[in-house]
Amino acid sequence: MNNKEDIDQLLARYFAGEPLSLVQQKELDTWIAAHRQEFEQMHKLMQAPVRTAEEIHFDADKAWAKIEPRLENRTRAMTFERKMTFFLSVAASLLVLLGIGAFYLFRAPAEEGLYYANADRTVKQIVLPDSSEVILYPEATLSYYFSDKEKGRMTTLKGKAFFQVKKMHGIPFRVKTDFLDVEVLGTSFLVDVAQKEKAGVFVKTGKVRVESAEHEVVIQANEKAELKGGVLKADTILRPQDVFGVDDSVLIFEQAPITEVVKVIREKTGIQIDLAEGLEKNLITTRINSNEPDIAGEVAFLCGCKCETLVKGKHYRLYEK
Repeated sequence: MNNKEDIDQLLARYFAGEPLSLVQQKELDTWIAAHRQEFEQMHKLMQAPVRTAEEIHFDADKAWAKIEPRLENRTRAMTFERKMTFFLSVAASLLVLLGIGAFYLFRAPAEEGLYYANADRTVKQIVLPDSSEVILYPEATLSYYFSDKEKGRMTTLKGKAFFQVKKMHGIPFRVKTDFLDVEVLGTSFLVDVAQKEKAGVFVKTGKVRVESAEHEVVIQANEKAELKGGVLKADTILRPQDVFGVDDSVLIFEQAPITEVVKVIREKTGIQIDLAEGLEKNLITTRINSNEPDIAGEVAFLCGCKCETLVKGKHYRLYEK
């Protein structure tokens, strides 16, 4: 990046507080090191209060008359006109960037996408230019760029990350990994590809399509797709709180078969709930506190059936009214 227009754009994005790619940051750092005094003058200019056009009165000829005699080497100095043009171009670029925000980033070429890495031992939360939120787990890396409306928002993940995707009028959001590819429109899900033998996608809300080298599945809330023996298999998440880090005392079910619900309740609380024939087709969506004294009655209410107490606090039976 050697031409003046390119460095002006980088400076404008820098002063606007917009994120830069690693390549862009390196180019800007190199330029700043070679033009330290000029950069400091620009920095002071950007920090100065903005005045209205009516307040600004600048006599260019008078200012030049004062500065010209002090220049020791006129051949190396930038002319006054070039300086003014440079400052004005930076200011104009800054105003444009503030006006169009994320749109400018989306127009950036794919090779100038953003790159994130978490070298810490704790999770790291980042916000992408499209306002989607990502939690990067330790040792995970993520690259992001906007291609076009058809291809949408593209990310490449290594490791483990939780995504809360922002809906954008049908513009897709894709996650590419070494083992699995994921496509969504707006949802929240966990992708773990830190190890091939444990690679999987776990959906908290919404619906996603997951692809492996030879298979494809569509999963929704409270479901998972895992790569086992080279085969991509879909299944229900029995304990969402373990996967998504929710309070362990709260049992969360989203369109979960009632057979799975009573199984989780038994594992968590020790309470056994038997189901009469015909109830197994019921799907349950709820949040139940595991300390709920009448947890069996709560399940009965949700499935529209009756609850029979066999052993109070330990054993119940649900049947149709």
